[in-house]
Amino acid sequence: FLLSPIAQSCTTTLPASQQAMAVATTPAYNFASKGYQSLFAGQPSCDSDALRAGTIEYVKNFDEKSWYDSPVRTVLMGQSLVGGKEQKTVDAFGKENGAQVVATDAQAEEVLHHIRTYRPPKVDYRAEMRRIDQRILSMPLAGEIIGNQALDFGKQDGITEVVEALEANAVEQRINDALFEDEVNGNVKIGRFPAFIGCVSNFSNFLDLSRKVMRNMELGVPVVVLSRNNTTQHMFRWSLLLLDLMKKEGVDLGMLTYFSCDRKQKTKIFQACPESPAYFTCSREVAESVKKDLPKIMSSTGGPNTMVTTSFTPEVSTALRYSAMIENKGQCTAMRHCVVPDCTEDMVDQIFKPTPVINHVLESLEAKGFAGIYAGHKYECGPDYKSLPSQPMIQFRMASRPPSEIDEKWREPVVDITAPSSQDFRSEAFLKDLSHWLIKEQPITLAINGDDDLAMRLFERTGLVVYTVGSLEKPGLTAQARPQDGECFGEFPPRAQLNDYTHLPVIIPSSTPGYNTEYTQARLASEAKAAFPSGLEYCEDLFRGCSPLVLGFVKTLCAYLADACGPKRGVGYDKGARTSLFGLQRPPLLEDSPTVIRIHAGSSFDELAPYVAPFYITNARSQLVVSADPGCGLSEHLAKFKGMQAVVEDQRSYEKRMGGVLPYNLIVLEGRKGLEPLLAMHWVSRLFCMGHIKSVKTHDDAFVEKFSKSKKWLAIEMTPSRL
Repeated sequence: FLLSPIAQSCTTTLPASQQAMAVATTPAYNFASKGYQSLFAGQPSCDSDALRAGTIEYVKNFDEKSWYDSPVRTVLMGQSLVGGKEQKTVDAFGKENGAQVVATDAQAEEVLHHIRTYRPPKVDYRAEMRRIDQRILSMPLAGEIIGNQALDFGKQDGITEVVEALEANAVEQRINDALFEDEVNGNVKIGRFPAFIGCVSNFSNFLDLSRKVMRNMELGVPVVVLSRNNTTQHMFRWSLLLLDLMKKEGVDLGMLTYFSCDRKQKTKIFQACPESPAYFTCSREVAESVKKDLPKIMSSTGGPNTMVTTSFTPEVSTALRYSAMIENKGQCTAMRHCVVPDCTEDMVDQIFKPTPVINHVLESLEAKGFAGIYAGHKYECGPDYKSLPSQPMIQFRMASRPPSEIDEKWREPVVDITAPSSQDFRSEAFLKDLSHWLIKEQPITLAINGDDDLAMRLFERTGLVVYTVGSLEKPGLTAQARPQDGECFGEFPPRAQLNDYTHLPVIIPSSTPGYNTEYTQARLASEAKAAFPSGLEYCEDLFRGCSPLVLGFVKTLCAYLADACGPKRGVGYDKGARTSLFGLQRPPLLEDSPTVIRIHAGSSFDELAPYVAPFYITNARSQLVVSADPGCGLSEHLAKFKGMQAVVEDQRSYEKRMGGVLPYNLIVLEGRKGLEPLLAMHWVSRLFCMGHIKSVKTHDDAFVEKFSKSKKWLAIEMTPSRL
């Protein structure tokens, strides 16, 4: 079994003492491990009022000519490349707001040459980048980057983003420290091919500047920030600020490239750099297109965030309005769909009637608002949608069942309302339909208000990343997640189509360089000689047929799961904030939605073992179905896995049997891929759910007591099946 280029590039053998240490514990960079949980306590704070005042002053004094006089352009090794095609930039609503110089084809070749040949002079820039991090997220520069985002994207509350970025950055820096230490110890190898950064507008100062750029650079990963066809001004401006601070700190300027390019140039460079990772926050359509050229894209994609409420109250009305209109629905967690039994069109109009209409972002900044609608825009949603009498810019569609088709409608004030009767809402049939719809559409967040038992049933029957549980008096919003408090966040595609959109799903907080990191051969060889974790000794016989490196990987996965399984309480509880539980979770607990592994002739037990192990050693064992072609010769191996659903059948029989099954996930093994020794958390993330569920209440011990006992949480099975 061949290892990937990253793992092959580091084959140093560790001293015996270090080998023993390497297999003794699960490193803290692995999601939900005990070490990971320990990294959240103790976070910096800042003066949000000073940030707001500085931002308002910057916006008031902003010179619109400056984005024309200093156009967006390619910056390579700290030098501006000009002379190419000149064009105008536009903001989030298509309004012209500056100038851009697109790279010439010759300049694009210079960028490509840099990407292919540049090697950082050192790999540990943590001290320098963290001083830069502190400067750029403090006044006066913080007011500038928030102000630029407000002017370009129209973000009404960029202050909260920066406050929370400061807190979350501290956690992710500690995670990076743990990863770097493991590399120094010879256990992992961080891939340092330059990373492409596809920026998102609404959270650019945290997701892009902090997570994708600075966290990569501090561990020696060069980055290439890509221009956008809209709202590209504010990313370019923070790139310039960052380059200036890099000069002052002595960080090599080759570490950061800004590429002002057209789509043709972008595609050509992607196709020439298949080994480079890419970090995009985008639509599923964009992710699917980019992945064809960049197989290592880590894409965070949106979905129709949903709120379910058992009844209508004034507090629920406000929660619905805030969730649906936040940042004029330019927020990844904004609500797109709600379920309100017995809802009427008049009720919908009353919900959104108080929505403020604003003409300029400064109005919201000064009023501390975040959910106003920008005036002067018209939206066309199709014949199924109606405009509200009190707010004609807001459009809605109502039905008694969740919509069969739903578009994101980014930046448009549009909402779908599912309004069953109260009796139907309580029926098992409706709950099943809603659960399957949530699995199919894969929203980021689900808020359930008014019924903790209903929240439990939806939590256990679906596979989302963010769940919020509220009451009718204190309802939860869809747009609520503080990853720094253990409200771990991610934008996962539907599980069955995961590979169409992303190399790996992205969970926050985590180490960004960790997504392109693999275990070394020395680490796997050492682990192969170690014992399985206590309670999993029965695995020795099950996986005896693996090659040494694959066995080492299987044991690494088992050690991680033994450490990480079970719910963890978020630190928000200790801070007097919301009460959350986070961790690894089983696939949705639905009988008709198993994970299916289909093994074709030519596959080996080495290829199968890393997929089977996480299911077999946990309470997800019964949710796996393995179908093997007779030609693969794995019958003897499969017979050892008692209690696992395994069938040996030809392709025709397999297709006939699967005709009435809707798999949650389908994994096809064809014998074409070698061992991919990803970090354990990332391998597991392809198979299982991960994220959090929270109560909006502080110190909610009843919530912890109830939801920590859910059978949805992944747990270790300490004994083999006797079936």
